[in-house]
Amino acid sequence: MNSLRARLLLALFALVAVTSIAAGVFTYRRVLAETSGLFDYQLRQMALSLRDQATIGPGVVLPSHGSGGDFIIQIWDLFGQQVYQAPAGGPFINRAILGYSDLTLEGERWRVYSLASADSVIQVAQPWRVREQRAQAAALRMIAGLLVLLLAMALAIVWVVNRGLAPLKRLTAEVQTRSAASLEPVTAPQLPSEVAPLIEELNRLLARLKEAFGQQRAFVADAAHELRSPLTALSLQLQLLDRAPDETARTEARTKLGAAVERAIHLATQLLTLARHEPTEAATEGTALVPIALAPCVHEGIADVATLAAERGVELREAFEPDVEVRGDADALRILTRNLVDNAVRYTPRGGSVAVSVRRGAGGELSVADTGPGIPPQDRARAFDRFYRRGSVGEDGTGLGLAIVKAIADRHDARVILSETPPHGLTATVQFPA
Repeated sequence: MNSLRARLLLALFALVAVTSIAAGVFTYRRVLAETSGLFDYQLRQMALSLRDQATIGPGVVLPSHGSGGDFIIQIWDLFGQQVYQAPAGGPFINRAILGYSDLTLEGERWRVYSLASADSVIQVAQPWRVREQRAQAAALRMIAGLLVLLLAMALAIVWVVNRGLAPLKRLTAEVQTRSAASLEPVTAPQLPSEVAPLIEELNRLLARLKEAFGQQRAFVADAAHELRSPLTALSLQLQLLDRAPDETARTEARTKLGAAVERAIHLATQLLTLARHEPTEAATEGTALVPIALAPCVHEGIADVATLAAERGVELREAFEPDVEVRGDADALRILTRNLVDNAVRYTPRGGSVAVSVRRGAGGELSVADTGPGIPPQDRARAFDRFYRRGSVGEDGTGLGLAIVKAIADRHDARVILSETPPHGLTATVQFPA
């Protein structure tokens, strides 16, 4: 049973039912006891009223008390002679015990009260059956009143629970009527204080989703814009290949076409890598971060760029401290290293060098230093933006390398710091947490 309303109603009904049953049993027993006392009092009052009448002589017949066999009245004189009995022909009680007593007569229990006067003994008896029937009838009338009260309480409980849950129903109706694109905060006035924190967290989640969707829309728009250029270049190169007048022109056109294809492939690969390692995407992948050695991941990332560095005449240098461990994803750290080194190689002129080092630091540190033109301090914050490329540098990269590095670093709770490499160049340092 997952309904909060049903749970509340069931719990409250059960509580009221148990309480009512206990109250009913107590009331029933109490009414029976008090009714029995009243019947005893009635027996005594009847005996006293007979004693206060005129002196009873032999053969005197008094008016009958009781009706329908509810009572038996017997009177004896001082000599033990019965002078009165009502009703006539009723059961005969042949002994008298002063005060209250119980006896069985002809298989039936009787309650008897005997009283001695100056010249007689008066005895009034009543069947227990009659007493119990009347007591039960009185008790049941009380129970009937409790049942009516119980029904009224049940209706009041339903009303109170429905009224208490009304804000939740309004909130549910508001959320149900929303479209998938509606990410505005939920407004639900008069919410219980127990539910308000849930709504606040829901609104924070909606704000994060709105921001994430906005970033994704901007990413898709930027990606579409960036893909248009290499695809247009491919179309132009194909036209030039078709129009080439001789073999030399066709060879040159094929070379340019191959370069355009490589740029398109590189851009598509970078886009897919960035989409995969975005923090929102990484959270859904469920790849656990485990303690791993940092040096092997860095070495594999460097190996991926070794061919490009050789073609461009850039020297790659490595300096690894042993036994440096971080909590991370080995494949993601390889990609992070590859993008840092690739970015450094592309912006380092021929004859330059790129130094990659791994140090312990507080919790592991990866550093990539090049001898390229560097990035001015005022532009370093923008270097992590998607598709950002410095206009003064002739390198035609995708502008996604550092954005991918930042996304992977955020996933690992690491910091990426850009600084200057003396005497010139850029140093990118990734500091992993302890």
